Amino acid sequence: MTQYIQVSEDEHDEPIEIPSETDGTLLLSTLAAQYPGACGLKYRNPSTGNFRGVRLSEGLLYPPDNQWGDHVYIVVFPKDNKRKGEEQTENLQQKTVKLRKSGS
Repeated sequence: MTQYIQVSEDEHDEPIEIPSETDGTLLLSTLAAQYPGACGLKYRNPSTGNFRGVRLSEGLLYPPDNQWGDHVYIVVFPKDNKRKGEEQTENLQQKTVKLRKSGS
């Protein structure tokens, strides 16, 4: 049976209801159609106040405890994977190149 899942980009935004598949899963492509670049969902666990991630496998998001319930799910987007150390190394390399050019 299709369910409508409340999804929002931020906890304080108005949610959009997105339809699940008949088996209760949510296609990542359905989520990404409303939120381009989305890579998952999370929700606030009412008993702990912490966020919980929703399981994603092979492009399908699975409802926690086999039901989506009345939670408002927050869209997860990929973070910039560039590490600070890598940025510093790149900046140092750029400075070295500039010094070599100016010293020639």
